[in-house]
Amino acid sequence: MATISYKEIEQKLQKLKENTDLNEIGYLILSAFGTSDTYIRRYKSGKGNLSRDEGILIKKSLAYRAAPTLQLTQTLEVMKNDEYTARQKPRILAVSDGKTILAFDPKFKETYENRVDKLWLDFQFFDPLRGIDKYVITQENLADVKAAEKMARLHSEIRRFNEFSSENDLHDLNVFMTRLLFCFFAEDTAIFEKGAFSDFIRRYTQEDGSNLTDALDEVFNVMNEPVHIGRSKIFAQFPYVNGGLFNTQISIPRMGMRARKLILECSELNWGEINPDIFGSMMQSVVTPELRGGLGMHYTSVPNIMKVIQPLFMNELEEVFANGFDNAKKLDQLLIRISKIKFFDPACGSGNFLIITYKELRRLEIRIWKRMAEITGLRLLPYSNISINQFYGIELDGFAHEIAMLSLWLAEHQMNAEFSRVFADVKIDALPLKNINTIVQGNACRVDWNEICPRKADEEVYIFGNPPYLGSRNQSSDQKEDMRMAFNDRRGWKKLDYVACWFEKASQFINFSNLVSAAFVSTNSITQGEQLGFLWDPIFNRGQVIGFAHTEFIWNNNAKNQATVTCVIISIIKSSKDKKYKLFDYNKCIELDKISPSLSVHNYTTVTTRRSPISDLKPILKGSLPADENYLTISPDEFKYFINEYPETGSLIKPFIGSQEFIHGEQRYCIWVNEYNEELAYSIPEFVTRFKRVQEMRLKSVKEVTRNKSITPHKFAEVRFNPNKALIIPTVSSEKRKYIPVGFLNPDTVVYYSAFAVYGAEVFDFGIIASLMHNLWAKTVSGKLESRIRYSATLCYNTFPFPTISETKKKEIEAFAEEVLLTRQNHTEKTLAQMYDPGKMPKDLREAHHALDLAVDNCYPGAPFKSDEERLEVLFKMYEKLINKKESK
Repeated sequence: MATISYKEIEQKLQKLKENTDLNEIGYLILSAFGTSDTYIRRYKSGKGNLSRDEGILIKKSLAYRAAPTLQLTQTLEVMKNDEYTARQKPRILAVSDGKTILAFDPKFKETYENRVDKLWLDFQFFDPLRGIDKYVITQENLADVKAAEKMARLHSEIRRFNEFSSENDLHDLNVFMTRLLFCFFAEDTAIFEKGAFSDFIRRYTQEDGSNLTDALDEVFNVMNEPVHIGRSKIFAQFPYVNGGLFNTQISIPRMGMRARKLILECSELNWGEINPDIFGSMMQSVVTPELRGGLGMHYTSVPNIMKVIQPLFMNELEEVFANGFDNAKKLDQLLIRISKIKFFDPACGSGNFLIITYKELRRLEIRIWKRMAEITGLRLLPYSNISINQFYGIELDGFAHEIAMLSLWLAEHQMNAEFSRVFADVKIDALPLKNINTIVQGNACRVDWNEICPRKADEEVYIFGNPPYLGSRNQSSDQKEDMRMAFNDRRGWKKLDYVACWFEKASQFINFSNLVSAAFVSTNSITQGEQLGFLWDPIFNRGQVIGFAHTEFIWNNNAKNQATVTCVIISIIKSSKDKKYKLFDYNKCIELDKISPSLSVHNYTTVTTRRSPISDLKPILKGSLPADENYLTISPDEFKYFINEYPETGSLIKPFIGSQEFIHGEQRYCIWVNEYNEELAYSIPEFVTRFKRVQEMRLKSVKEVTRNKSITPHKFAEVRFNPNKALIIPTVSSEKRKYIPVGFLNPDTVVYYSAFAVYGAEVFDFGIIASLMHNLWAKTVSGKLESRIRYSATLCYNTFPFPTISETKKKEIEAFAEEVLLTRQNHTEKTLAQMYDPGKMPKDLREAHHALDLAVDNCYPGAPFKSDEERLEVLFKMYEKLINKKESK
């Protein structure tokens, strides 16, 4: 299913009007939530999963029917109880009369009702159609999820009741939600009188909500008045809050009976149990539609935050506390030191890194004060010297910025309460709130960080966070401009992931002080492939090193259908003599003299891309790209049809094999037209129809090069075909496999873009590429897709160091490679995916590969090798030698 943004969903759903054709409503919903237009066309034409009756029924997706107004509810009930429909397991059932839409979620037993032309304002109910399910509540954050879900319903109701035509309108709505949130929290945590806010709404607003807007406007104004002069007791009960939360006049949205009811339902929750570190991100998902599909999915979990802040500064502060445990003077110095450190998250989101850091420091401060009292035996009157204005942040999103400040206030109140519980004589006033000027809304890639977080040479500053990840192909034009500015047009910036901006900016910030260090959670792509040299060489040239790092780990949480992201954590510090640097690899901590940017214990060399092999290997080519929306692609059934109906098409159709087909034993074909058979191709009506569809698709492309290819819609957009026998190498392979499945294709086979081809390859070439030595190299230097190997011609194949060998050794490798190919023939009932499954690989195939591996190993100095580490050490030494030899020439 295609990835689709909430903006695209809104735009497509805005096409729904009261006069929309009843059946088209279902198709528009499918299209809006990511079902491809090609699939919808095939479905309409009868080639998809056909429904039994009128309407739409797509397995594990949507069941939709049109119905008269008076029969909407009845029709939906019939669909709920229909056995045939149930067997298709649709995620959403929906009916419409053209004006109203009713829907039912059979998984969560929830119902939905809205006007068709208002669906674009409240569409999250249909998110399962794009593979995003509701967040599953767990005990550890039950209160946070319940509160966020209630607020999400309230937000949707307000959006449905109002037209928000400008960014200012949406900003006011976000501020309004933030103020409500504070009031709920305040009446449950003794900032207000218990229940004061909800009791005011219950007693002094109309049940139909007609005066709710005016009443809340008045209450919010009162909270911005230092002195309540001339106010009735009804309003005077609310204290002066300040802190910037209520100091601007906003347009409060109109609300009705349902909104009033939802506000009161929200107030019934126990907001004192809310965790600001988690809840902030959940609230952001309330007002950001593309995040709402999985409440809880878009915050950095506490364990992952601790992976960053513990080695960055918390462990060292704890060590200082332990060393001064019996020395009151040292403990007092530690208190002073903590009160002066600056903490900076330049991608702070809703503030969870800052909040967790704040809470950890306040708890350390409490332990220090307790220990000082024990040492001195005196009745000390402790006080907190840690200020929320030590915490700096930059956030692009306006609402997240507001929530970050609110969450920090809530965290401060909670920690003040905890401080007062430990030290009963200490009372800290919750109000008025302190102004927070250190968290700003802005673009971290473009602003001067020193203006946001000013630092002197003798000031201790820690930079951390979880910046956004976006591969170079997924970046918008604005984000590409961010990259250009952050890297000042430096060579290679277009190849980097978006997160690299934060490493570059942090490196520039660190460059002026030895007391500044940084650490970020990042996609693992910056530790792989060609990004290594482009990002890390300039950082190292500034005299900086990787201070600590966590190797790859899977980013996960409790959200359903969560996207799997493979992450790393990397810090940057000024280089220091005689210092050991820590590499955290799963449950191990390895101390090294230097950490490689690839986060490998054995590889300090940066491998860079090459256009031709450094060893004596045959040239490699990427497969051909059709750019056709599958109109030039033919399934096995379609192939049989064309051969039967148009026997002459045999010369126009070729086998079409990519990684998927090769590894999983699938068949696919393509229309292949050249100047000799073009006239024949255009004599077949069904081919002409397909060519027209390709032309239409290419003309709509945003890429000029694709639009130019519309002139020849019968040809592939990128042609790298050779009729000779080819050795095929998949571009992506599971990291769990010991060997990347490679093999030979029959002559006259078109290789798809998802694989590489070595044309004219011999059995010897297969033996080298299929060997453990080459697979280790590919795993080490390649990029990754999640955690899978992303094979690269320029990084894996062309850089592979293989020595010049004798004819005798070459024939030996050929013999063992031939044995591997023959052994595969013993298991023709299995696909290559099954043969190379790590736990199920046939014994004879494993033994054949082992014999080939020994033969290839014997070509390198130092063989036999005791471990893969020894193999890699030899490979990198040979790589450096070959590169130096090439450069010297």
